[in-house]
Amino acid sequence: MLKICDYNKEFLECSWKWLNDKEIKELTMTPDFTKQQQNEFYLSLENRVDYKIFGVKIDNKPAGACGLKNITKNEAEYWGYIGEKHYWGKGYGVQIMDEMINVAKKAGISNVYLKVSKTNVRATNLYLKYGFLINIELST
Repeated sequence: MLKICDYNKEFLECSWKWLNDKEIKELTMTPDFTKQQQNEFYLSLENRVDYKIFGVKIDNKPAGACGLKNITKNEAEYWGYIGEKHYWGKGYGVQIMDEMINVAKKAGISNVYLKVSKTNVRATNLYLKYGFLINIELST
């Protein structure tokens, strides 16, 4: 059973492991970061109105994280991942998307967008099922 919950130090420690896994790092497009940078980010969360972060528990165990960032009056960027790979491909992404769309609606956010790696086929397929459109950025 999946549950969205408060993001706490337990998730912070798990996130260090998850986001430093080569495959997860690539799929989530996570840049390199230090423990100090991660801790500074975590401490900044309580004062931020542009960022909402949640832990994801499956069977009451930390399994991932999700949230909304770059929040404005009516727009936000969705992000999320399952860090425990044995839960991949089991439909939890759908549940996370449902929860985050509800969070956005409750906050009065009418436009949700996201960024996804070209190599993250599972996530891309999920987002297309939700009606997200592909926007290709061209460099000039």
